[in-house]
Amino acid sequence: MQLNLKTIENVGHDVYRIILSADDDLQYCAGQYLLVHMGENDARPFSIASSPSKDKFIELHIGAVPENPYAWDVIERLRTLGNIQVTLANGDAYLQPQEDKSIVLIAGGTGYSYLKSIAFEIAEQQLDTPVHIFWGAKQASQLYEFDIMQALCDKYDNFYFHPVVEQPESDWEGFTGLVHLSVIEHMHTLNATQVYIAGPFPMAKVAREDFIKAGLSQDALFGDAYAFI
Repeated sequence: MQLNLKTIENVGHDVYRIILSADDDLQYCAGQYLLVHMGENDARPFSIASSPSKDKFIELHIGAVPENPYAWDVIERLRTLGNIQVTLANGDAYLQPQEDKSIVLIAGGTGYSYLKSIAFEIAEQQLDTPVHIFWGAKQASQLYEFDIMQALCDKYDNFYFHPVVEQPESDWEGFTGLVHLSVIEHMHTLNATQVYIAGPFPMAKVAREDFIKAGLSQDALFGDAYAFI
C-alpha cells in the first residue's frame, strides 16, 4: 500500500510527527504498527500514533537523526518522493479491553505513539474503564505532546495522565525515575489490570518481571517486544 505525505513536523528533540494519507480505507487496530518497505528485504517497523477512527489518515512519530540511517532514511524518502510503501497491520499487542479490568498504558520516548493510538481509540469507543497513562522521558521537555495528552485526560473523567521524568528540573512535581516503577508506585497492585507497554527490549523485560510480582497476570500484558523476548 502507498501512503502519501501530507505534513511532516519536527516537534523537538529529533522527533518528527508525520501525517500520511491513503487512497483506500485503512484497516488496523489501535496499538498495531506498520512496516515501511525501503527495499526488497528491508521492512522497518513504526508504531501507528493515530487511532483507526482517523479513517484515511495515519500518524507516525519517528525519532530520527542523520547518524541513524534506519529511521533517517525514511524521513528523507518522504521528503524526496512524498510517499512510502507500507504493509498494514502488524502486531498482536493491540487494544483488547476486558470489562472487569482497568487499563494502564506505559511508554518511554517515542513509544508514546503506541500509547496515543490506544488512548484515543478508548476515548472514541467511550469505554468507561479507568485508564492510567504513564509516559516517561529523561527530561520534561521531551514529553512533546504533554498538552495533548493532558487535554485528553481532562476531557474524560476515567482518564489519568502520569508523566514521568528521569532527570527532573527543580520545579517538576510529577513522578521521577523509571516509568515502569512509577506504575507500581501509583497502582500498588496490578491484579485487576491490563498493561500495554512500548519501549526498548531491556525495559520491557524488566517491566514484565516487576509487573508479575505486583500481581499482573501474564496474559494481561501486551507489548510488541514480548514476541521477541
